[in-house]
Amino acid sequence: MAVVNLVYGITFPLLALVLDSQQVSKSLIGLSTIVQAVAVLVIAPFTPALMGRFSPSRLMQVMTVVLAVLFIVTGLYQNIWIWFPLRFLIGAATALLWIASESLINNLAAERWRGRIIGVYASVGAAGFALGPLLLIATGSNGMLPFIATSGMILLAGLPLVFVLHQRLKITDESNQGVWKVFLLAPVIMLANVSYASVAESMITFFPLYGIHLGMTQEFALGLLTIMGAGSMILILPLGWVADHVNRMGMLVFAIMLTMVLLLGFPHALQMEPWLVFIFVFVFGGAEAMIYTLGVVLIGERFKGAQLAVATTAFTACWGVGTIIGPMLTGIGMDWFGNESLVFIIFAMFACYLPLPVASWYKSIR
Repeated sequence: MAVVNLVYGITFPLLALVLDSQQVSKSLIGLSTIVQAVAVLVIAPFTPALMGRFSPSRLMQVMTVVLAVLFIVTGLYQNIWIWFPLRFLIGAATALLWIASESLINNLAAERWRGRIIGVYASVGAAGFALGPLLLIATGSNGMLPFIATSGMILLAGLPLVFVLHQRLKITDESNQGVWKVFLLAPVIMLANVSYASVAESMITFFPLYGIHLGMTQEFALGLLTIMGAGSMILILPLGWVADHVNRMGMLVFAIMLTMVLLLGFPHALQMEPWLVFIFVFVFGGAEAMIYTLGVVLIGERFKGAQLAVATTAFTACWGVGTIIGPMLTGIGMDWFGNESLVFIIFAMFACYLPLPVASWYKSIR
């Protein structure tokens, strides 16, 4: 999971910065991001069968090597038109990593510990995300160095997979129902990932450009992304404990509303003293990450056995949908209304989704 988030944490800002330096429009940058998300939707329906035929850990082992090679090729050919097919392949490989790891962890987690176990899992993922921008600060966005460094980190993180037992998941006829049929069994939970991915990928892709527009250096803007990742990594652990003791849908509503409030505070908070800015984005990272974590917890709570693998696949496919919608709308919106519109566009995305979990929460406590 750290590898998946490392890839997302560095791919989106790195490629956006490279393309922006080539005078590529933000709409086209958003379209380039969409291709990576489309791959998730294409590969998702085949993933349960792959996990039944090959063990998830074996699948993950192969994909780390594939990703490492793809990053080297991406660095060698820094052209947006060549990057379209390369980003598709990167998206497919990361999707397989994501679905395999999430299926395993949710399958192993006991219900009374689920919030805490998923909290640790998400915290490790957040560490990978935080490492992405940090690695980019160290290497810069020019030349081959960031691509070589990322490739090396992916191979290093994949080393433990050499030493594990490769056991297949038991995929039975129960799990043969379509991915999108499972979506209809828990649409509010599934749409939480659409909403979260729309926001998360828009922030990862465009926040450095937003920060530069406000007068920050590229390094400072990337540093704030790293602090957001640190907030996710650290705050998700106590929040995971809370999720085992409260109504989880109600906690999802609270996490969304808190994130929305913090979004409105961004234009003012970023003008404060640096240490206050660090605290602000740290808290924002934790609040935002809890939306995704609660989605994973609720999936594990709602689905069991063979059906869980398909539900996890559908949940990840929803990430792909959100990654298509978010950067596209954000890129177009920033071209129309200016870079400063970023946080308001993202606020609107959450506002469109919020009534659904509110209604579901109200129904559960009546």
